[in-house]
Parts: sequence; C-alpha cells; structure tokens
Amino acid sequence: MSDNALKKELKLTNLISMAAGGMIAAWMVEIKFWFELSGPGAVLSLLTCAVLVLPLCLIYSELTSTLPYAGGENIWVSNAFGWDIGWFSCWGVMLLYIMAMPTVAYGIASMVGFLYPITFFQTKVIAAVILVIWFFLTNKELKILAKMQSIMFWSTLVVSIFASIIFITNHNWSYNTLTPWFPNGFAGYGAAVGLLIMKFVGFDLIPQLSEESNFPKKKLWIAFVGSLFCTVLIYGLAVIGVGGIVRTEWIAQTDIVDPRVADIIGMHWLGVIIVIMGSLTCLTTLSSFWLCASRTLYGAAKQRQFTPIFTTLNKEGQPWKANIVVGILSIYFTVFAPEAWINYIYTIYGAAAGVVYLLVTLSFLKLRKTKPNWERPFKVKGAMAMGSISIIFTLWVIYSSVIAMDIGAWVVLGLYILLGIPFWIYAKKKQKTEPEKWAPVILSPDNQE
Repeated sequence: MSDNALKKELKLTNLISMAAGGMIAAWMVEIKFWFELSGPGAVLSLLTCAVLVLPLCLIYSELTSTLPYAGGENIWVSNAFGWDIGWFSCWGVMLLYIMAMPTVAYGIASMVGFLYPITFFQTKVIAAVILVIWFFLTNKELKILAKMQSIMFWSTLVVSIFASIIFITNHNWSYNTLTPWFPNGFAGYGAAVGLLIMKFVGFDLIPQLSEESNFPKKKLWIAFVGSLFCTVLIYGLAVIGVGGIVRTEWIAQTDIVDPRVADIIGMHWLGVIIVIMGSLTCLTTLSSFWLCASRTLYGAAKQRQFTPIFTTLNKEGQPWKANIVVGILSIYFTVFAPEAWINYIYTIYGAAAGVVYLLVTLSFLKLRKTKPNWERPFKVKGAMAMGSISIIFTLWVIYSSVIAMDIGAWVVLGLYILLGIPFWIYAKKKQKTEPEKWAPVILSPDNQE
C-alpha cells in the first residue's frame, strides 16, 4: 500500500451506522422547525422526501461502485463535465459538511441545557470545545472511530424507538392532538418536502468512505437504503410520538421537544436518557461529517484541485492536514454563527444539496452514455426513469430553498462562494507555473487500479 493510500477497514454495518448517524442528529431540537413547516404532517413530508431520495440513493450506489474513490461527487462530476465543474461541486459538498458541524455541536449544547440552563454564548463555547476535542479523535485509526460510532448509533436507534413507543402508548397521547395534520395546508407540506432534504444529507457520506470499505462494491446499495430506512423510522416515530401529546403551538415555544414531553408525562428519567443518547447521536453525526469533509479534500487534492498536502496521512491512516482545515472552518462557523443559524442552515442546505444532487444525477446519465464499458458492480434498473425523478425532485428542492432564503441566508451563502473562488484561482495559476505538480487529474477506472 502506498504511503498516501487510505486503509480499507470499514464493514457494511459500519457504513450504515456512519451514514445513518450523519442523517440522524439532534432531532429533538430541530423537530420544532419541522412542525413549523407542516405540523404533524411533517411525518408525511419526511416520508415523501425519503421516497424521492431513494432514486438518488440508487444513483449514488451505481456511481460509488463504479468510481469508489474518496471525493465522491467531485470525482463523478469531473468525469462527466470536466475538472472545473468538478471543483465547484466539491466546494458545494464541503458546504454541506462544514456548515452541518456547528449545527450538530449546537444540538449537543442545547441538550446540555435540558440538564442545566445555559446562555447562547455558553452554547457557542461548549460547541467550540466539542469540535476541538473531536479534531483529535478524527486523527485516530478509522476502525476505532467506526466501532465507537456503531455502538453509539445502534444504541440510539433502540432508545429512540423505545421512547416513541412509550409516548404513543401513554394515556396522554391522542389522535385528536395530531389534528390538523397540515396547519399550513399543501403549501406547507410541499415546502417541507423540499426543505427537509437536510435531514437526509448523510447518505452521501458513503461515497467519501467507499475507498476505505472492505466488502464487495455491489453491496453498497444496502448501506444507502439501510441508512435511509433507519432515518425515516426514527424521525417518523418521533413526530407521531410527540405530536399526539402536545400541540404545534407548544412545540414552537419550547427549547428541546422530546425530553420536555417526557417531563409532561411524568417520566423525567426518560428525558435524561433521551438527552444522553441524543448527544451521542450528535457525536456520530459530527464524526461522520468531519471524516467525509477531510476525505473530500483528500480526493480533490489527488485530482490537484487543492494543494497536494491534503493527501498527507498520519501513522493512523488519517489525512491529518485536511482535518486541520476542516477543524478551522468548523470552529469559525461555530463562533460567528448567529442565533438564527438553524433557520439559515435549512435553506442554505437545501439550495446547496439540490445543486450537488442535480449535478450528480446529470453526471450519472451522461456517464451511462459516454462510458458504457466501465465496470458497474451495481447497476440501476430504469436509469432514465430514476434520473428523471431525481432531476425533478432536485429542482423542486432548489426552488423551495431559494424562495425561503432571507437576506441573512443569502449573505452567508455569498460569503462562502466568495471564500472558495481564490482557491480555484490559485489551483488554475499553479497549473501554469508548476505543471509537473498541478497538471489536472481526473480519477477514473482508466487511470486507477
């Protein structure tokens, strides 16, 4: 194995827990936003979103098995539309990962507030400390992190289902409390279908880690579909569980929903357990996004879209220099994020995810025509149908997100785009001044073993 080759240490169950862990974060904090969009009907919005994400999962499964390299979307888009478009897709993917980590860290800090009230400033401090600690953990051997994540995720899955069943079977739960299902009508349902794509950003972590998997690539689809199923199960039960006990108006006024509902039914101990396991879930999310952000930079560096130093691995097989950059960006967004961050993140996420997923879908369709002879261990049936559904869905996600963005969200998104342009210009300049080190490379089966 070459000095800058990632270790193949991940089993199928590891990928499922890491991908699902990426999707399932502080739902007991964010569920307020779901109810604001479409009330208890958020469960149907989530289910609809998941059904529409499924074709994307299958498309990702084929592309990952065909081009199983760290960098994922960037590699695919580069092969279909060239190095430059691939670079900007990479920067979009980085946005999804980097901006999610402060949100997750805030989620942990908010759950701590259930046990002991804290200010927004203290929340930021706790979130920043969590990110610093996690920087050191992400530089350890991957199989250690994967084992930790598996234990935390599967434990959380059991606890969340157990809690939801307790809520639903409690005498305080009533179907009538769930009505009206859609207080904002069809418009709220449709907006939620588009904006809640953020809660499914996580299945796309699998391509970033596929280079480190040690099982047949034709089984990758199981990781995609399995993680999607676990996510819908936890979220759906959570909405039904709390929505049958408290009204949407009450949810809008509280800080952290599920534990407060546990207090209402006289089970504070359950609230404490939910907070503890929810915090552990946030750690799995944080770890998944961090690992994948560093591997996105690693893959881009191998294509010479960023400095080659990002391919440097430590003795544990981790791209430690890329981890430093991820850590700096995460802490920056954590420190300077406003209190309305959660409102910004949903709309920005939706717009960025929609664009990235649209590019991936178009790349999938183009590579089917231009590279028909590439080996595809997993091949999507009904490629045109799956592609068409994904195109329509991603366009709806983009539209729903853009019309919901306020001036603050546009400023954050604009600043992020401006931040990336100098890096792209630098790489283009280096191609001319140091062509032997910076000549564009596009990873593919034609030039990789």
